[in-house]
Amino acid sequence: MTEYTIFALIGFSIILLFVSFFRKDRVKEIEEQLDQLTLSTMQEIYQIKKRLKALEEELLMSEEDWIKPTHTYSKQEKIFLLYKQGLSNEQIARQIGLPIEEVNMIIQRMMARNEK
Repeated sequence: MTEYTIFALIGFSIILLFVSFFRKDRVKEIEEQLDQLTLSTMQEIYQIKKRLKALEEELLMSEEDWIKPTHTYSKQEKIFLLYKQGLSNEQIARQIGLPIEEVNMIIQRMMARNEK
């Protein structure tokens, strides 16, 4: 009886050995996925660094290099341009050096003129 058990166990182990040769290695699959993920992450980081460098270079350029006005603007035009850029009336008044009431009046006039 023990002989049959030993033979059965040996036969079972041989079958398991053959099955292990044909079965896919899950660790290998995970390693390949990890390599792909690492590679794509490195590529994304490189692209982000490249964009960041370009932005830094843009910021380091002097304002005169990238803003070259072709003509001088009147105070009213400057106020309206700053307003269109999203600055508050208080910020515009401080930047231009006019009282806020005058800035409000100029913006209202320019808005009325543009609506027509």
